[in-house]
Amino acid sequence: MKTYPFSRLQKALLAVGSFSCLGLNSVWVHAAEESDTPQLATITVTAQAAQTTYYQPKVNLSGFTQQNLAEIPASISTVTAERIADQHAKTLADVVKNDASVGDGYAPIGYYQNFVMRGFSLNSGSSYLLNGNLLRGEQNVALENKEQVEILKGMSAIQSGMSTPGGVVNYVSKRPKDIHSITVEADSHGGNRVATDLGGWLGEDQQFGYRVNLAHEEIHPYVEHADGKRSFGSLALDWKISDRSKLEFDIESQRQQQRSVPGYQLLGGETVPTGVEWDRLLGYQNWSNPVTNESLNTSLKYTYQINENWTTNLSASQSRVVVDDYSAFAYTFDQNGNYDIYDFRSPDDSYLTNQFKTGLNGKFNTGAWQHNLSLELSHAYKRHAQYDAINDLIGSGNIANDPITYTPTDKALGNHYKSLDSQQTALNLLDQIEFNDAWSVLLGGKLLHLNESAYAADGNSIRDTDFNRFLPQLALMYQPWQNTHLYASYAKGLSDGSQAPWYANNAYATLAPKHSTQYELGIKQQWQALLFTAALFDLTQDNQYTNTASDYVTDGEQHNLGLELGLQGRVAQNLDMTSTLALTRSRLEDVQVDDYKGHQTQNVPTVRFASHLSYQMPQVEGLRLLAGMQYSSSKYANKTGTVKVSGYTVFDAGAAYNFRAYGYDNMLRLNVDNLFNKKYWRDAGSFFGDDYLFLGTPRTAQLSWTVNF
Repeated sequence: MKTYPFSRLQKALLAVGSFSCLGLNSVWVHAAEESDTPQLATITVTAQAAQTTYYQPKVNLSGFTQQNLAEIPASISTVTAERIADQHAKTLADVVKNDASVGDGYAPIGYYQNFVMRGFSLNSGSSYLLNGNLLRGEQNVALENKEQVEILKGMSAIQSGMSTPGGVVNYVSKRPKDIHSITVEADSHGGNRVATDLGGWLGEDQQFGYRVNLAHEEIHPYVEHADGKRSFGSLALDWKISDRSKLEFDIESQRQQQRSVPGYQLLGGETVPTGVEWDRLLGYQNWSNPVTNESLNTSLKYTYQINENWTTNLSASQSRVVVDDYSAFAYTFDQNGNYDIYDFRSPDDSYLTNQFKTGLNGKFNTGAWQHNLSLELSHAYKRHAQYDAINDLIGSGNIANDPITYTPTDKALGNHYKSLDSQQTALNLLDQIEFNDAWSVLLGGKLLHLNESAYAADGNSIRDTDFNRFLPQLALMYQPWQNTHLYASYAKGLSDGSQAPWYANNAYATLAPKHSTQYELGIKQQWQALLFTAALFDLTQDNQYTNTASDYVTDGEQHNLGLELGLQGRVAQNLDMTSTLALTRSRLEDVQVDDYKGHQTQNVPTVRFASHLSYQMPQVEGLRLLAGMQYSSSKYANKTGTVKVSGYTVFDAGAAYNFRAYGYDNMLRLNVDNLFNKKYWRDAGSFFGDDYLFLGTPRTAQLSWTVNF
């Protein structure tokens, strides 16, 4: 009989381990005997695929019966905590630069940021989620305690209720684990930040887990007189009550103070400013107060696994933001660069969202068909309270120099009133039916009851809305091969109505919700740790704007057609990549103002591209080289489509070095944004009916040092 020595078997297993490092999930080693002897038992060696820096295949968005990106019939991208740290991202604006489908839509320094996705403005009341719960968008959400950011493009009624057709952004909090780290960071403009990340498990069976994140930042942007500061704290608790049940608690609080930086406007309404200075604060008055933004987000979730097929959950969450909004605001620019300065004051601008949800998820069979069911009942309450703000003309300035100091207004604030009161109750039902290994269908939707009232500054009601709507969500999915997924989907949505600008006849009135419709075709191809995606979409939404009679109205619709391509994951043994391309055709149709029709809509480029790389240097253990670029074609800077800002290409470069010293793990990160100091208009959007221009950030170097102790 022929036998193998044990040492030889060891060598075979070591060889198997080397193959698993190349991304193989499992291999089998057979020690065979000669044909006339019994075969030895099979030895199975399993190794998990190597983790990639820039790709996380699992998502946490509620409503989907699948959790793997490759299997979900929707266009989704993720930004991991590792990539957030590599890029020294501070706010969502730094995160979404990784996705070509997302751009700034009035995102000034010192104010909460707004974004455009698939050519549609996101809604601050419904387009942002934290762990699947509604999150107020009137805050710059801290990233120190986020495990990843998930960007769902397209209709998202199931995930967030009433939302824009552009999509939603879901922040995922870090959960408890054994970690003790401190990070110090500085940038070339003088800003600095200190952050800690502490976590662990307690109890005899380690059933109690905690995660604490604290941060303080001194903000020094490239614009003069706009320094600020930010303090943040968060706590995540997990209690493994039993093998089947778990309780999760999250709370985070942030306070930020900083002068907001007004945007430029077209000179005389028809010319893009030239030769402007990066560091000039328009309208600067030394007595003007900073904007103060205080936010508190908290949630409690209980999960119980009934059996191996069924799970139920119950959750409650609250998101609260209070903004003291002050500005010496530059407004109405003439052809020579002169502008008016307004003393704007709107303190105690309060936003509140409470949400309660209960859900049931499971699977069962009917004959040869397998069902994956997701059922959820939710109730959301939203409230906006504000002052009848002051907006008083006090003087003038010019874009070429700092203005003189004027006397602030002595006007008193008007009434503090509730401008919006909204209650939404919804039943979500989604059933993914798998007919066989190749074909499946997603059937369901949201049955929504809305009871909403809007009020004027004098307290009188200006709108009452009470109705029921069914918002269907359907998808047909085909899997011709194991790692290839094709889908065709249809969905209808409902979005929160917009608030009228201050100069409209119905100033500050919140209009009725907007309806939207989406058709989408997509393909997803998985190659081990690399995912390719393509999506072709057709989106329409009711249009709300100020007409020629100065009335803020619902009129016509915005119609967007687009193609999105994405590649994220590991493209080679040492190379991680995330690349996205977005082609968008956006038009206003059937609106009364002819000048607004027949051309690309404002602030939506026809082409946008983004790519970021991380390369592990094989010659130097622990060293990664980083590179990135963002490209945008030209885009219109006004609603009539007569003025464009030029396209731009911006490059980033950096490095990350992990090493061990004195018994501790260390990570040094260096990043240089806008490497070639390109001056460009990053944002040409509209806010409250007015058009604004914001410059991109000049070359900025950032260095951080993290120690795990």
